[in-house]
Amino acid sequence: MRKKVSNTGQFWLSVDRPINLSVFSGLIELSAPIDIRSFRALIEKRLMQLTPFYQKIIQENTQQKKNFFWVDDQQFDIRTHVEMVRLKNENDPTELQQLMSNILSVPMDMNKPLWQFILVKKYQGGCAIIARIHQCLMDRVDLINVLWALSDSVSDTNHNTKPKDNSPPKWPFLSQAIQKIHSCVNVSISTAQSVLLTCLKPVTNPFLIIETIRVAMGTTTDRIGEIGRIILLNSDSDSLLKTELGAKKQYIWSRPFALKEIETLAKATNATLNIIFISTLAGAIKQYLKYRRSPIDYREIRAITPVDMRISPGGYSGNVRFGLIPFDLPVHIADPLQRIAEVKRRIQNLDNLPDAVSAFASLMRIGMSAETFVEKMAIPFSKKSSLLMTNTQGPGNTMYIHSIPVTNIMYWLPRIGFIGSGTTILSYNQNIRLGLVCDSKQIPDPKPFIDAFENQMSHLLKYSPNQTKNQVVASTSIKPELVETKIKPIAIDNVSGEMSMLG
Repeated sequence: MRKKVSNTGQFWLSVDRPINLSVFSGLIELSAPIDIRSFRALIEKRLMQLTPFYQKIIQENTQQKKNFFWVDDQQFDIRTHVEMVRLKNENDPTELQQLMSNILSVPMDMNKPLWQFILVKKYQGGCAIIARIHQCLMDRVDLINVLWALSDSVSDTNHNTKPKDNSPPKWPFLSQAIQKIHSCVNVSISTAQSVLLTCLKPVTNPFLIIETIRVAMGTTTDRIGEIGRIILLNSDSDSLLKTELGAKKQYIWSRPFALKEIETLAKATNATLNIIFISTLAGAIKQYLKYRRSPIDYREIRAITPVDMRISPGGYSGNVRFGLIPFDLPVHIADPLQRIAEVKRRIQNLDNLPDAVSAFASLMRIGMSAETFVEKMAIPFSKKSSLLMTNTQGPGNTMYIHSIPVTNIMYWLPRIGFIGSGTTILSYNQNIRLGLVCDSKQIPDPKPFIDAFENQMSHLLKYSPNQTKNQVVASTSIKPELVETKIKPIAIDNVSGEMSMLG
């Protein structure tokens, strides 16, 4: 079977670089070992029914552009995709992390289907599973659901694969704003094409872009003016998170924190779980930069947050829709409760999200090739941010693989262009963790970063509810002009199988 790779897939193939691989990475820890034959049988049962898992990509070039196609791999051998390794010291987490760095920093073999699972035979009395799947598969399968598809909610795998819940992740970053997105009108594609010709020229006169957009779209579609803001978005503060990238990436995760304790803290501060974690992450960045003796007098470190906009009463729609929200972390605020108040204020100020979403969506629907988008938009835009930040609510109960309890699960999304670091907030089985992937040139030793996060969270959880509530209320009196906000939401809309940025 031969099928052309969609613009979504072509984007991820085009943005794939040795210094930033377009690979979705995951880790699953089990409380007991599983043998390689049983694990391969599980993969065949659960995943091989999905077309992309037995197809590879071939490239055919023309004078105009590169063309990619999905084709069946006639030499497919599951043994090359599901392998087993051993650790010298099965009780050492750093050895597992080093193994992950070695495996996940190597480009995938483009002559084979673009996925792989590595079974670590023995790890802390159980075993571990390392997953890597090229992001180009995201237009054909939801990659985070691949990890869930391997598990069951009951300790009995002697049954056929049950249908998986295909609803979007819970507590998205900005759920109310996402609901507003779906009311946005489509922008005229023909008009947007003429605007694009101006936008892609060298920016010798930035105001010409804004004026072109204003004249082209008129007052009836003012939201297209947001395109100019996207192109002219200022960069965040320089820091060691914006230095040169290398090929090697490192993976690490925090200890689990009880979800109930953080929910209690969120209630006391009239905040959400995300606000608590984002604020704590900002504090961890501040503490880590101080540890590295990096200047910390700057005001903002920008994180890019992918938002799943595929919200509909029936679950996922056929069209892939993801948003990207630039969010400036208030790393300059030392007091943790003041940071919570400021993060909350900034999120509440994202009122212009629908306008920005529909404006950027128009760029995605005007026939721009994946290569052009990568070179003209994605790569330059990546210079204006420091890290990727994402979150997912996982199952609230224990999951099982071959009747073996899953003790930990984590995933990391690929970064784009010059963004070397990414964080993942993931809840599972009434606990919540932070995962970090970082470039070795920017963060040679990621453990102090995770230590900083754990220190910030532990310190915050020591506040009593009354003390927390009183201090957060007092923190809302901070003068807005003293805490500059530079939040400009943007999004990428994939309509009818066209381009999308993050999955």
